[in-house]
Amino acid sequence: MTEKIFLCSQEELDEAGVIKVPHPTQSGITIMLIKKDDHCFAYRNICPHYSIQLDNAKGRFFTYQNRYIMCAHHSAMFEIETGLCVDGPCKNHSLVPENVVQENHKWYLCI
Repeated sequence: MTEKIFLCSQEELDEAGVIKVPHPTQSGITIMLIKKDDHCFAYRNICPHYSIQLDNAKGRFFTYQNRYIMCAHHSAMFEIETGLCVDGPCKNHSLVPENVVQENHKWYLCI
């Protein structure tokens, strides 16, 4: 049986369609949620290069041409749909995905 844990409402996403939320089951970890073309993607907010958060100090995430997530610290570029790093110091490594579902404009973590 899959349990769903509420993460956020779609209205909480920033203008780029991204938000950072605390991981509901793992202390000290945040999840980055990103909406692209009516699909939602979620990854642990940890760059595989130095295990630091992808966002900058103000909690802002950057995307490049709405195709890539960009690490604010090393400019590594990750595909939104797969989490694969296609450019930067951790090329060919991937972000850790989280299993999320969107229902009625709300996002849930499935565990």
